[in-house]
Amino acid sequence: MRFRKALYAPTAAAALVLPLLAGCGGSTGPASPAAPATSAAQDSAGKPGASGDSAFRDRDLVISAGCTVPASSPAKVWVTGYEPSGWTKVASVEFTLPAQVVLSGRDGNELSALYSLCAGNLPDAESLGSTAASDDAFGPRVRRLFDRDFTRLAVVTSDARTGASHVGYVDRAGKFTDLTGDGGGFATPKERDALFAPDGDSVWFTYRDGADKQHIAGRSVGGNHQLTEQWTGARPYIDDLNLALGGSPLRGVIGSRVYFSPDGKRVAAFVDRQGQNTVPVTANGILPAGATATRIPDSNCKPSGWVDNHTILCAISPGGHLPQEYETNLWTLDVDRSPAKEEPGRLLLPVTDRKNLPVAISPDGKRLLFRSVQGKVEQPYVTELTPGAEPKQITGRDAATALGTGDVVLEWR
Repeated sequence: MRFRKALYAPTAAAALVLPLLAGCGGSTGPASPAAPATSAAQDSAGKPGASGDSAFRDRDLVISAGCTVPASSPAKVWVTGYEPSGWTKVASVEFTLPAQVVLSGRDGNELSALYSLCAGNLPDAESLGSTAASDDAFGPRVRRLFDRDFTRLAVVTSDARTGASHVGYVDRAGKFTDLTGDGGGFATPKERDALFAPDGDSVWFTYRDGADKQHIAGRSVGGNHQLTEQWTGARPYIDDLNLALGGSPLRGVIGSRVYFSPDGKRVAAFVDRQGQNTVPVTANGILPAGATATRIPDSNCKPSGWVDNHTILCAISPGGHLPQEYETNLWTLDVDRSPAKEEPGRLLLPVTDRKNLPVAISPDGKRLLFRSVQGKVEQPYVTELTPGAEPKQITGRDAATALGTGDVVLEWR
């Protein structure tokens, strides 16, 4: 981790000084009306969002998102739903982004999760070699850019003249709503990391005040969008930590690659100055947010999601020391077991020379969607979360492309 300096994914050009905005040559000043989004039905048959219904059902659905940043037209984000029995596309929507929406960063800081969604399509994006740019994105965080039914997309806008950044949202028709507004105050707003609350009634975000204090706050999408403070405290020691939302009641916590357990009562995450831990979620703030962090009992485990409320999925952590067959494989870990004897669990996948990247776990905890890399070929597979199960390749054209390399997988309902 870097200290007091943001960690950038290698897929975007680090040399960008000003935030890359969503429209080529677009204004960076106050919000201006955006062109209506093109409907899925109007798209050509070969483009994402070209077919399917805009309704995203509540179960039996794997949802992914992608981004395109054309040189001479507005950037677009699409969301697609696939039914996991035959992997056919059953839902799709598209958002057209106004010119002032930020896609990259400012002064070495990522302002929005849109950066990781769109990184592979930014100007001068660099190749990662054998893996897709979408592999670096953190699906659970990108998921919170949207409300539950994918009718709105939370965004951050930027004014290069004043240094102000605002939070707001774009709807399916391409209309932008600035939740920050002009405020009429003396301080320049620098709101960032906009995420939708699960109920879609508010957008949460972070900002730092003139005294360099860290804030978590929210604005309602209705009424006058009054700012509601959720937490204030000292800024994190590591700058490349992000806001995550989850739990019941809803909590906003700051950490890295934060996975909420299915019951929302705790997270597996990188905790500021403490490493990989599980933490009870009892308050807003920088993890551990007043709770006691518990070191994950297997130091070789990089958390990759929850199988159930006691079990996490593991990939090997950077610098892990395990037999070679674990380096590209996955296993599960009961985080509530006694840490007295540290040993990895049984391998979930056949031992091969493939690199395997976990993507999403089914809501019943029985199946895993993952990407498998062989040389320069990356393909999606699904397998039972049982050691010795035989993975099955996803071969449908749309799903194989989107779930294999093109999109960021957001959730499996």
